[in-house]
Amino acid sequence: MGFFINYGARVHMVITRTQYRLVQAVPLIPVGIAYGLSYLCPETPRYLVSKQLRQEGLDVLARLRGKAIDDPEITKEFAIIDVRERERATDLASVSHWTIFKETQTNPNYRQRFWLLIAMQTIAQWTGGNGITYYVTTIFQYAGVKDDGNSLVSSGAYGIVKLIFTMAFAWGLIDLLGRRRCTLVGLSLQLCAHIYMAIYMGLRPGSADNKDASNAAVASVFIYAVGWSIGLCTVPYLYGTEIFPTRIRNVSYAISMALHWFFQFAVVRVTPNMFVSLSVWGAYLFWALICFSGLVILGVWMPETKGVPVERMGDLFDGPWYLRWRARPREWDLDSPADVSQNVALKDGRV
Repeated sequence: MGFFINYGARVHMVITRTQYRLVQAVPLIPVGIAYGLSYLCPETPRYLVSKQLRQEGLDVLARLRGKAIDDPEITKEFAIIDVRERERATDLASVSHWTIFKETQTNPNYRQRFWLLIAMQTIAQWTGGNGITYYVTTIFQYAGVKDDGNSLVSSGAYGIVKLIFTMAFAWGLIDLLGRRRCTLVGLSLQLCAHIYMAIYMGLRPGSADNKDASNAAVASVFIYAVGWSIGLCTVPYLYGTEIFPTRIRNVSYAISMALHWFFQFAVVRVTPNMFVSLSVWGAYLFWALICFSGLVILGVWMPETKGVPVERMGDLFDGPWYLRWRARPREWDLDSPADVSQNVALKDGRV
């Protein structure tokens, strides 16, 4: 909608402060709607248990799993959550954020998880990430789309593709294909798009006698959108909430998201400069190299977390980091709450 609103403002309004204010103000409408609807979303079971709202937590857990409250699996999982939350509250009663951060770096299991998420956030943005989304109108013009109006319409179509595939990811692909496979497939699509664009921009940047190549360049932008939407545009948000125990999640996730926004600012800031100093094709070559590096690094380091309970995530990160690619999702048997609590404590080196 944002791209099409820009198009409408470009065609039907003169360039004034009012035009600028309109295109900046309209996005506040869906943001306001989302803010209002957020009050209809239930809190997580762990949060409710941490606030001593155990019955509400049990109701939400049963709703989340699509089972009855008295289902044996729900009873067992809720008991484990209850024990872990009691343990977490005891552990964090007098612990500072700095102490927790030091723990993430001194505990080998935690350290693997922390730096994996940092690597994911870094690779995500430096594959082009939001830099391409911010300047996609200019990129379509580089690809041979003529005049501002057509490039804005193409940008609107780009936004639709991103919306559709992000929704497909959130509502199905993430649990059908898994986090790891979505990430690697997405990076592969981004890599192919970047390679073609680098070759196209280096050899025939939008020449009039090269319509087929220009159309392929436009198509590669959409291929990039698909890869970005089902991969690193979305996976790190979910992955970061899954891999950490509640003891260190707040600090670890906050640091990763701070880095995410810093890199997003940096990429958006330097993208126009890269187009100029690297003659456009060099920028795509740089992004292609980051995608290739991401395929190697995450292909080796990133395990599949689909179906793995938070309480058993430490088992997934046992052993050397370079063997993570061998980890396979399976049915995880939950021990009794006392056993799980003891096993996690022993594993984390705190008992």
